[in-house]
Amino acid sequence: MGGRRSPIIPSVVDRALHFADNLMHKALDGDLPTIPSKEAINRPDQASILKHTPEKEFLAQIAPKDVKNAPIPSYDPGVFDNELLKLKLYATVDDGVVKEPEGNVTKGTYLGTQVALTQAYSKIEQTFASLFDVLGVEPTLPRYLTLEEQKKLYNWTSYPKNDDGTPSDYPPHLLTIPPDQSYTPFGIFNAIGLIQTQVILKKLTPDEDGFLGKTKKWLLEKERAVAYGGEPEKGMKIQDVVDYNKFHRKWGTDINEGGNIGLLDDWFSDRRFADQQFTGTNPATITQASATWIDEFTKAAKNGGYDKWVAALGRTAPASLFVQDGSYFRKACGVADPEAVLFNQEPGSGENWCVGAVTLFQLYDDGKLHPIAICLDHKGSMEKSVTIFNKRMSPTDSTSGEKEDWPWRYAKTCAQVTDWMRHELVVHLTLSHFVEEAVIIATNRTIPMDHAVHRLLYPHWYKTLSLNAAARSSLVPQVIRDIVGVSPAQASSFIRDAYDNYDFVGSYVPNDLKRRGFPSTEEGLKTPRYKNYPYANNMLSLWTVLRRYAKSMLEISFPTDASVLKDEYIQAWCKEVQSSGHMPSFPSITTLDALVDAVTMCIFIASPFHSAVNYLQNFYQAFVVAKPPSLCKTPPATLDALRKFKEADLVAALPINRQREWLLAAQIPWLLSFKVEDDRSLLNYAASQWYVYKYKTSPAEAKVRDASQRLYSDLQELQKAFYYNSTAQDKGAVPYMVCDPGLTAVSILI
Repeated sequence: MGGRRSPIIPSVVDRALHFADNLMHKALDGDLPTIPSKEAINRPDQASILKHTPEKEFLAQIAPKDVKNAPIPSYDPGVFDNELLKLKLYATVDDGVVKEPEGNVTKGTYLGTQVALTQAYSKIEQTFASLFDVLGVEPTLPRYLTLEEQKKLYNWTSYPKNDDGTPSDYPPHLLTIPPDQSYTPFGIFNAIGLIQTQVILKKLTPDEDGFLGKTKKWLLEKERAVAYGGEPEKGMKIQDVVDYNKFHRKWGTDINEGGNIGLLDDWFSDRRFADQQFTGTNPATITQASATWIDEFTKAAKNGGYDKWVAALGRTAPASLFVQDGSYFRKACGVADPEAVLFNQEPGSGENWCVGAVTLFQLYDDGKLHPIAICLDHKGSMEKSVTIFNKRMSPTDSTSGEKEDWPWRYAKTCAQVTDWMRHELVVHLTLSHFVEEAVIIATNRTIPMDHAVHRLLYPHWYKTLSLNAAARSSLVPQVIRDIVGVSPAQASSFIRDAYDNYDFVGSYVPNDLKRRGFPSTEEGLKTPRYKNYPYANNMLSLWTVLRRYAKSMLEISFPTDASVLKDEYIQAWCKEVQSSGHMPSFPSITTLDALVDAVTMCIFIASPFHSAVNYLQNFYQAFVVAKPPSLCKTPPATLDALRKFKEADLVAALPINRQREWLLAAQIPWLLSFKVEDDRSLLNYAASQWYVYKYKTSPAEAKVRDASQRLYSDLQELQKAFYYNSTAQDKGAVPYMVCDPGLTAVSILI
C-alpha cells in the first residue's frame, strides 16, 4: 500500500524457524546466524542513508491517488472485525458455551461486502499463514460482548497503590487480559526478533562476571559476534566500535533498512546531536526556554568563565532559545534529596548512573538548531551542578575539533542518557502505551461495542493490551532495569510521575506545539525557521486529517451538541477515564467538537504518535555509544574535572566493555523497530473501510464510505507532502519518512 519496501515476513519466518531448529538440535557453540549474503551486498552506508529516493521514483511508488485503484494486501483486521460484528457474524457466549454465529447475510445489499470479507479473511490467512501454522496465535474472528460482559472482563488494577498499600509499579491498567485479546508474545513480536532476544536473555547474557569464564572464548569469535550486532568488548577506543559497526550489524528489518547513526562519519557532531531533537526518537519534548532557564545558563556562563557566551546570550532573542529539560528527574524518581546520586546495580550487572541533564539550544532563522550548553546533571540548582558550554559559537563555526573535544562529547552523552530515559519510560512507554491502555479499558467498561465511538476506535487498538502486558511482565523487569541508572522502585516512580502529570487536552497537537513555543498552524510552521522540524509539520497535518475524518464519522450519530450531551455512554466514559483511569485531564465532553477532539487524540496516540517515537529506535539507539541508556562511571563533580576529560574517560562511561548491557541495549531497539507491514498501515485502514462500504446504499453507510474515501485521499496527499517536508531539510539531513501514512501503523503494534 505505501510502497518502497520489499516483503519480509516469509523470509523472516523462515529464518526464525531455522534458528529455532538449530537451537533445539545443536549445542550453543554451533553455528549461529550471520547476515545473509544478499543483505550483506546492500549494507547501508553514509551515502545511502542520507539519500532520498528520487522524486519521480518516489511518486511512482506511493499509493494510487484514487482509492478505487488501491491494492489491498489484506483487509485491516479492525475494519474486518467491525463489519462482522455489525452483520452479527460472530459467536456468543452463554453459560460458558460458545454458540455459532447467528448472522444472516442474504444476497442483495450486502453481497459485495460478503464477497469482500471472504476475500479479506483469505488474504489475512495467507499473509500470516506460516506464523499461524507454527505458533497458532492471534484470534481471527471477533466475539460480541454485551456491556455487562465487557465490564466483567475489563477490570482495573489498583492505583496509585496496590491492595497491600505498596506503590503501584505501573499506571492503572488491565487486571487480566481478556481471552479474546490475549495474544502470545510470538504474535506480538516478530518471530525472529523474539527468538534472538530470548536467546540473549536466557543463554547468551549471563552475569557480567560470567563472561570472564567459559563464554569468553565464544564471545571473541567474530562469526558469532556478527549474529548479534557487534564485538563491543574489543572497543578499547570508540573508533574500534565505529569500525566494527560498519561491517557487523543485524540485517535490515526497519524503516532505515538496517542502517544506524554510527555509519555517519559525523555521528558524534553537534549537527547530529541537534537534529535528533527534531527528527530523532524523541522530537516531542524540546521546549522554548523560560526566562528562568536563560538567566540560570547566563549565570553558569559567568561562573565558568565563558565570557563570549555571556555576551552572546545577552544579544540572543529569548524566543530563539530552547531546552531539553531533565531537571525534574530526581523528584520524578521519588528522590527527595536534589543532590542525591542516581545509581543502580542489578545482581550480575555493572554499576549504572543516571543523570538529569538540561541542554540549551538556539534555533536560527534559517532552521539550524545549535547546542549552546549542557548541565550534566541538574542537582536542584545550576550552582551545585556541572555546566559546560560549547566551544563552537554557531553552526557555521569550524567542525575540525569536534571529534577530539572529549569534555563536550561527554556532556552530549549525558544529554543522550537523559533523553533515553525520558523517551523510553515517559514519551514512548507511558504517554503512548499506558495512556492509550487506560482509554481502552474505560471505553470497554462504559461504551457498547456497537456504539459509534467504540466502532471508530476499535481498529486502532489491535494488539495493544497484550503488548502492554508483555512490556510490564518481561521487557521492563528483565531488560530495562538492567541497563538504566535508577532502581526498579525509582523507575516505577518515574513512570507514575509521567502518567500523573499528563495533560490529555494539553497534548492535542495544536495545543502541544503552542505550549512548547512553536507555531500551532500549518502556515506558521512553513517558514524556513522550522524546515528542519518535519515532525511538527507532519503531526499537525495528520492531526488535521484525522480530526476531519473523526468528525465526519461521529456526526453521523451525533449531529448536534445536544445529542452528545444526552448520550449516557459518552458521559460515563469521561467519568471512567477521569476517576478509575486516574486521568483528570481527560475532558468532560458536552459538545461535538469536544468529542471529536478526544477521539482524534485517541487515534493520534495509537497511530502517528506511537509510530514516530517507536520506529526510529534501531537507527538511533542500536549503535549504543551514540545514545546509551546509562553511564557506566560516576559523572565528574566539578567543571575543572570535566575539562580534563580524555577519550579514556568517555570510554569508561560507555558500556563498551560490558557485553551483557551492550547486547541488551542494542538488541531491544532492533526488536521494536520492525517495519510496519502494508496491511497494518493507516493508509490501508482507510482503503479497507472504503472497500467494505463500497456497495452499501443506506444514507449513513454512504457517509461512512465518503468519509473513508476522503481519509484515503488526504493520507495519499500527505505521503507527497511528507516527502517534500523531508527533502526541504538542510542538505545532509537524515531523511524523515517515519510519518508517511503508508509506513505509519494503524495501532500500537509493537
